[in-house]
Amino acid sequence: MMMKSILSYPVTRRLRTIEPNVYQDGDQIYDPVYLIPVFYHSLGPECVVKCQQFVEKHCLAYCLMALSSRCGLLRAVVYNCLARFEQHLVSQRFYCKEQLLTMFTLLKQSIKKSNLKLAPIVALFLSKLVDLFTHPESKIYRTITRFLLKQPYIDLVHIPLFGELFHSSTVEYKYERGWILNLLKHGIKDTIDYTLCTKAYVFKTLMAFYDCSLCDDSIKLEILNVFYSTSKIQEMLMSLLFDYGFLLWLQVIVKNCSSESLMLLSGIIQNIGLRLTSIDNQVQLLEFDCLLWLFIRRLKNETTIASSIADNVLSTLMKYQENLKPNQSSLDIKQIKHIVDCSTIAKNISLLSCFC
Repeated sequence: MMMKSILSYPVTRRLRTIEPNVYQDGDQIYDPVYLIPVFYHSLGPECVVKCQQFVEKHCLAYCLMALSSRCGLLRAVVYNCLARFEQHLVSQRFYCKEQLLTMFTLLKQSIKKSNLKLAPIVALFLSKLVDLFTHPESKIYRTITRFLLKQPYIDLVHIPLFGELFHSSTVEYKYERGWILNLLKHGIKDTIDYTLCTKAYVFKTLMAFYDCSLCDDSIKLEILNVFYSTSKIQEMLMSLLFDYGFLLWLQVIVKNCSSESLMLLSGIIQNIGLRLTSIDNQVQLLEFDCLLWLFIRRLKNETTIASSIADNVLSTLMKYQENLKPNQSSLDIKQIKHIVDCSTIAKNISLLSCFC
């Protein structure tokens, strides 16, 4: 549960406010407003702290992830937690102590501003570093340790190791590429992450690599996961639509994507449909209409379709049309049954009842 709390950390959570917001993972993650003060008091100089357990239970990784919080007061408490932990760490001995001290030294030399807010993707990278220190048998361990020893600081304004890992030429290139894509998938949470991705040409690289012969199905799924995470944020999605031709790219890949990719594509389409109605751009609306038609035609070729995919598409169509202005053209849901051949999806009762 601690690792899930790190991956799904709510960066908008504030320390001194009562927020009724229901986060994506709900009760399945820890609340930083509760957990960070607990760490602060538990790491006091009068307390006996077992640093090895604090690291192995992912508590240190959670503190590092909390450095991406938008709440300045919460970040200040986290910085104090890290300072207290370092004081306890110096006087103890365990197997990854030197690596942690090196990381703390590099981090302190990299932070030039008091109470600095880290980009969530960089904070998650630091959290994953701590987890790697406890697993020296990992395939990526040597690459990470070389990265830490390469320079006397950690670059906090760029995505660490994106180029090296994504374009890796080592024997473990698939694992390294999957590792950095997993970091992007869970790390993109704020607009500052989008700025870092733009600097590193992340989206252009992923869109170009998707159709490459070197890209297998597992990597394609990870790439779609990255875009699914990005499409949840309004500002990032709008930039993808207007600056990268995202809808046109989706129209190309939807024709030949695997069955496993349909679920992710339906989620991306749903995110676009819910946010696209807030803009008044006829070109984007027409491109989205075309994407919907192509996606429904793609469903026609599937013998079995998960009900969740059908529900995503149908709910997107309904909400999309309800939110459109009267003068904006869109798909007519009644015409869908002329596109979808119900005989090929007869096994799916939910979809059959919706389309027929």
